Amino acid sequence: QCPYLLSDYSKHKNMPNTSSSQSFTSFVTGWLIRHRYFVEQLMCASSLDETNRISLEDQQSLVTQFLSHCLQYYQEKFAAVSVAGDNVFTFFCPPWFNSYAKLILWVGDFKPSLVFKLTEVSVDDLTRHQKDRISSLKSETRRKEREVMRDFALVQQSVADPPVMLAARRVGAVGMVDGEETDLEEAMEVLKAGMAAAMNNADQLRCSTVGKVVEILTPPQAIKVLKTIGELHLRLREVNSERDHQRA
Repeated sequence: QCPYLLSDYSKHKNMPNTSSSQSFTSFVTGWLIRHRYFVEQLMCASSLDETNRISLEDQQSLVTQFLSHCLQYYQEKFAAVSVAGDNVFTFFCPPWFNSYAKLILWVGDFKPSLVFKLTEVSVDDLTRHQKDRISSLKSETRRKEREVMRDFALVQQSVADPPVMLAARRVGAVGMVDGEETDLEEAMEVLKAGMAAAMNNADQLRCSTVGKVVEILTPPQAIKVLKTIGELHLRLREVNSERDHQRA
């Protein structure tokens, strides 16, 4: 039997959340506790044999709950980025990610097309129709990834514009002449807004890609893929925790 029942979710979903007085990092700590609970549920559901397997309705409910749990992360992240100010740059190399996770960072998080690789290694009973739909979605996702990177590159390129670079070089050196400080501040505000927008677009693509892949799969297949995604996230953090403890 599963270590938890689906009905037990009500005991976990009301665990402490973020508020206006809490940082996003604090939210992530509570979110990870719920995440571990869901991974255990997914592992259990995927390991049961035919005679003990939970109903398709309960499997679909678990999939829906896990997707909602993941969506909450990006909703809270969007809210945090919107009011981050100068700290918006932190979200591109998040302190709540470990050194291993940072190796696969793409505009502040995982690359959407990674989902297709995880699907390949998780599910071995895709129909021809499912494979065709996933192949089409993969092409669409990679096209949108290129669009996100193009826009992100344009934002970064704006920092290298001659007026901005000239003003930046004068900071702490000979001092800025009249108007240069204002120009630099305005350029930095444009940069922060552009980077926040690029991350939001990337996060939307991440969420929509996972959602569209799940729509193609059956509930049992979706559980296997989401289990792999969830386990990967936890393992990366656990490995890093061991390394950090050894360094300390």
